Amino acid sequence: MEITESVKIIERMMNESKKTLHNYSAYFIIWGMVMAPAGIAEYLLIDYEYRWIVWPIASIIGGVLSAIVGNKQSKKQQASSAMDRVIGYTWGAFGFCLILAIAYAVSIQKPPHTLVLMLAGGATFISGGISKFKPFIYGGLALELAAIACAFFIPGEFHSLIFAVGILLGYIIPGFILRNIENE
Repeated sequence: MEITESVKIIERMMNESKKTLHNYSAYFIIWGMVMAPAGIAEYLLIDYEYRWIVWPIASIIGGVLSAIVGNKQSKKQQASSAMDRVIGYTWGAFGFCLILAIAYAVSIQKPPHTLVLMLAGGATFISGGISKFKPFIYGGLALELAAIACAFFIPGEFHSLIFAVGILLGYIIPGFILRNIENE
């Protein structure tokens, strides 16, 4: 196989990855629009003992909406590409690690904001890097910076606000940018 043929194959795969990422824009928007308000709500309920209840409620709403979108997309999608599998495995690993991180944080009675931001940032950064979509690369970096801020610089009572800002910058804005490109 010639080098130019190999380059063409790689370029085709990269173009595939952009199309694959477009299929996921709805999920970034859904989860961003559910989780950012949950962070704000948790902050506003700071004096309420059961303020943590916003997270399971938001997760159920996000899960139901994602299932509906996923069901619609699976009916439209003909075949999966190599990039579909790479991005699918990336987010599948994220989901597993997310559940583990939340369970761990709850077991040690610590808020999981930092861990969730760190994991979301990694998966978003990888997805952006695979597809060469800079808004997700920058979004992943914003999520990682929010995780660092929560871990080392921001008092705990403000973590939910930092979480909301991180989700805005890492999921909502890049998700809408991708959606706009998709609709052009």
